[in-house]
Amino acid sequence: MTRRRDFHRMALAGAAAALGGPVLAQPKPRSGGTLTYAAGSATQTLDPQFITDVTTFRAVGTMYEALLRQDENGKVGPGLALSWTVSPDKRSWTFKLRPGVSFHDGSPCNAQAVKFTYDRILNPATGSPRRSTLAMVESTEVVDDLTFRLTTKEPFAPLLAQLSAYNVYILSPTHVQKEGANFSKTASGTGPFKLRSWQPGEKLVVVRNDKYWGEKPLLDSVVFTVVPEDSARTLMLLSGQADAISELPYVMVKKLSSLEAVRVIRKPGYRTIYLGMNLAVAPFNDLRVRQAVGHAINKQALVQGVLSGIGTLGGSLESSVIDGTAKELQPYPYDPAKAKKLLADAGFANGFSTDFMVTTGRYNMDRQVGEAIQGQLAAVGIKANIQSPEFGAYLAALNKGKVPMFMSGKGSPTGDMDFTQELLMHSTGKMNYFGFKNPEVDKLIQQQRVAIEPKERQRVLAELQKKVYDEEPIIALYYEDQVWATRSNVQDVKVYVNEFVDFSKAWKA
Repeated sequence: MTRRRDFHRMALAGAAAALGGPVLAQPKPRSGGTLTYAAGSATQTLDPQFITDVTTFRAVGTMYEALLRQDENGKVGPGLALSWTVSPDKRSWTFKLRPGVSFHDGSPCNAQAVKFTYDRILNPATGSPRRSTLAMVESTEVVDDLTFRLTTKEPFAPLLAQLSAYNVYILSPTHVQKEGANFSKTASGTGPFKLRSWQPGEKLVVVRNDKYWGEKPLLDSVVFTVVPEDSARTLMLLSGQADAISELPYVMVKKLSSLEAVRVIRKPGYRTIYLGMNLAVAPFNDLRVRQAVGHAINKQALVQGVLSGIGTLGGSLESSVIDGTAKELQPYPYDPAKAKKLLADAGFANGFSTDFMVTTGRYNMDRQVGEAIQGQLAAVGIKANIQSPEFGAYLAALNKGKVPMFMSGKGSPTGDMDFTQELLMHSTGKMNYFGFKNPEVDKLIQQQRVAIEPKERQRVLAELQKKVYDEEPIIALYYEDQVWATRSNVQDVKVYVNEFVDFSKAWKA
């Protein structure tokens, strides 16, 4: 493995060295051209209500829009809704829709479409894993073609952030009904790009929507291609086969930042990279074992050694840039001796073996981090057998609830803590791969949802994070910086704090 990495580093360094030279002055934005984006994992579905990963969000988000939208720094503002009002009891929200908007299939985007979309995700028969996004809704109502009303069961603090999420992109009723079971393989949104083709696991192509209600994209098309290997994506960028790549290997950031032919984009994000343990699978049902794992992992060494110092440490599941993060929670101290004692106390003086599922190419240098953790666990007697299927199979395995230990990432499409706490930490959460069931945590999740007064909500969120921290179903390894790279002739690619990438204003010189 070491020899293979050395070869890749030498190849990357050689390709990078060949790219020096002068760069022409930047011309004015121009129309036309195709941008090729190489991602580490594949788009999983084209049905917004079934999106559970950010790679799929990036692709589908070029074609669909929600009532509200976030800007690149996470501020929520108008989207398909131009304005909104709320009733004195904070339960009834009335939205005025943008006039003259059509779906890609030509049908109008109106209040009927919004009601259809929300009713669909709320319908248990739909089977959306993100039904909880609108679980607070009591009723939906069409007031007139351009006025939609939503009423919640009780006041709901994070509502506006929730309505900007990708799972509630507005759907065309005509298209959904026409496609039926085939809907997840097709698309008809209101976004700046529309679908040309999709080869699952390989490539997705979108083209400019010339009937877009807003400013039209400059690019003719964007190609999303799948390249799991970090080094292969980087070589594609250096050779010009790719115009943009995500998850740029951190070891290459300094080198590529010095090149005139490449532009490195680095931005904080909402994502936490964590190690999860399944409390429904022995021996992780024993808190002492989970604590031992926490003390066996040297998080500082992961960031400084494997990630070239790029990343931030913290103890909460929530990234340090998310509002309400309990920053007082520190990483579990690295203490191998204490880890061995905890294992002995739990009856594992000689350690134990476990399967350890790790992604390859989904997160920055994920496989390398997983291998470093494997070595650290081995030092205290835990033999972690790495398994690394392609990302779709990885998600399928987690959804079955049988994976004993895994490394994953938790982002946030909304930037509000409610979204991910409900999904990951609630006893019935659709992304609760930990078998974690704590009635007190469930109660706190509900309390923060209805706490309209900000200080009270912050207090509840802090208590919630502390209880999860003490039970240790997850170990926050680090908060991930987003590091992208483009060719220097590629302009105005916008990377958002919620990990969306906006190609709608991008162009190529």
